[in-house]
Amino acid sequence: MLTAVVGSIGFIIAAQAGEISPLSPQTRSSLASIWTSPTFTGDWSLRTRLADEGITFNVQYAAEGWSNVTGGESTGTVYTGLMTLQGNVDLQKLVGWEGASVSTRWYWLSGQDISATNLGNNIFTVSNIAGFPTFRMNELWFQQNFMNDRISIRVGQLAADSQFGVSTYENVFLNGTFAWSPDLSTNIPNGGPAYPMGAPGLQLGLTPLNWLTYQGAVFQGNVFAQNVNRHGFRWDLSPSNGYFSIHELILRTNQGAGVNDLPGEFKIGGWFDTASDPDASNTQPWNYGLYFIADQMLYRVPQPASVSVIANSGQQTAAPSLTDKGLGIFAYIGLAPRNSSVINFYVDGGLNYKGLIPTRDNDVLGVGFAYGHLNNNPQGNDGSSNPGYEMVLEATYQIVLTPWLSFQPDLQYVMQPSSTDIPNALVLGAHATISF
Repeated sequence: MLTAVVGSIGFIIAAQAGEISPLSPQTRSSLASIWTSPTFTGDWSLRTRLADEGITFNVQYAAEGWSNVTGGESTGTVYTGLMTLQGNVDLQKLVGWEGASVSTRWYWLSGQDISATNLGNNIFTVSNIAGFPTFRMNELWFQQNFMNDRISIRVGQLAADSQFGVSTYENVFLNGTFAWSPDLSTNIPNGGPAYPMGAPGLQLGLTPLNWLTYQGAVFQGNVFAQNVNRHGFRWDLSPSNGYFSIHELILRTNQGAGVNDLPGEFKIGGWFDTASDPDASNTQPWNYGLYFIADQMLYRVPQPASVSVIANSGQQTAAPSLTDKGLGIFAYIGLAPRNSSVINFYVDGGLNYKGLIPTRDNDVLGVGFAYGHLNNNPQGNDGSSNPGYEMVLEATYQIVLTPWLSFQPDLQYVMQPSSTDIPNALVLGAHATISF
């Protein structure tokens, strides 16, 4: 199937470039329609009608190729794949139930994880879609909103990383450390309810002011290992399995439409987990941590001012309109207790620029850096002590070819993998996403 899709994409690109001829006007119109469609397979004469009734769905496939060209445990190349199936039902549109909705997300993971095969299972995993190959449920929840969406309650199978600990400007990066941060994933049993895992939970959201939101949730404490909880249905809400709870305060600044309004979003979060730790040396009965996230636009590209003709007064130049193109900066800081954490201090940060190249308005260039301090400071093969940290530098460029197809070359330099004597690794890769 993937070969056929790639062939079809190549045909469309060639046709748009004028390399395939002759094409009838009907064929050219059809290709143009596919090129601008939100999905590769189009509307099916069904999607729009279902959306009008409150039912939306999407199938997306992500394919990655990674090559460790130097360093690590070994050089080599792997393939990583992920199919995502997403469905949403707006019950207000469907049956008139005001403020109610249902959503589900499923994953089919395939391929290999280059961090496991070539980098000695380093902590800052090169691919944020790699995982145990299987078909699993990630989320299945019901949500009820009140007071014009100022209050929301969500219950069901939830993934914490879809709502918590997320930086908007970090979404473009492919290394897993810029998704669910290691100060969380390494200090919660089996990584917690984060990709690709989900867990039963209850979530509350409050937005008393347009610039202020509180959200909090409680989940099953231990989600179990990916190769144990293979399909996402291993539920255990007993106190012996513990509970994981996370809370976040979100503050938004400069959300206006003025030329000088550079929007920012700042998050202060805290979490605790009561699940038992298999490490007998851990004297802490439960673990906890704090984090801070900042996303700030530094420069926004204005649209060119438009010129309008006003009767009896000549031309008038309108003020330039604003876009989401421009330069943004992000930072994340995470803290956890030394005596109960694998990583007790974590920080990352970087820049991204949307629309850097003229006519490429939706492309995104990103550069990010991450550092994590490890408490277990493992010994090297020669008995010497290694630096108690791992670091990664990533540079990436996301090319949006069509609304349904993107391609992203990526470079990562992993330093002190797992804080061992494994040599620093230079990894080159590419990520492609197609929405059906």
